[in-house]
Amino acid sequence: MWQENVVAQQTRSEDPGIDCAKHDGPDVNSSGLTSPLAKRIRGLREGAGMSQARLAELVLVSRQTVINWEKGRTLPDAESLKRLSAAFGITLDALLDERSEEYLRQTARDRRTITVAIALDFLWMLEILVGIVVTSIAHKFLSSNQAYAISDAENIVHTTIWIASIVASWKMQGIKIEHNLESVVDVAAFLEGYEPGAALPQTFVWRWLLPHWTLVTTVLSFGAIAWTFVLLIALKLA
Repeated sequence: MWQENVVAQQTRSEDPGIDCAKHDGPDVNSSGLTSPLAKRIRGLREGAGMSQARLAELVLVSRQTVINWEKGRTLPDAESLKRLSAAFGITLDALLDERSEEYLRQTARDRRTITVAIALDFLWMLEILVGIVVTSIAHKFLSSNQAYAISDAENIVHTTIWIASIVASWKMQGIKIEHNLESVVDVAAFLEGYEPGAALPQTFVWRWLLPHWTLVTTVLSFGAIAWTFVLLIALKLA
């Protein structure tokens, strides 16, 4: 009789259909405690307006597996965690973070804003150099009307990038103040998802390049300007 009860209990625990029917209450793990990861998966899915079936398709698992994750019965493996983070559009670290989904989403937006601001700064500096060369070539080899048309178009592009760069830089400054990002290393660590005070990689980039980023960018800028003037002089002599 005792053996029959054991077999019956094992059968009920292995049957996902019975398990689902018996556990329609709050998400709990095997210890009876609320599972943060289970709540996060469900919260992210519902926040994205995604059904359990659709999430299952994206992560390449069954709908029952998603149900088990959200109820805290089982945990996703490493590969499933990567697919979940991709499906929700967040990093793996953000998925495993115990803070609120809204905080994680806002942090992800802040990182994108900083990335866009840095890209626009580089694009604006590059556009200045390219614009000088293009307009010089236009005035050298084209008619006046064509050259001035190209110059006007270049001015429009330059102004557009400049305005976008100013707006993005203004937003980035606010984010740096909010997250207490005082140096280039702090900004890079924030973009890479490191927590404040966390140990950073002891590589060339982190130990030398980023701490001396201002010097590096200054040298590169002067080099680009020098090559631009050399090209302009060559055009004048052509």
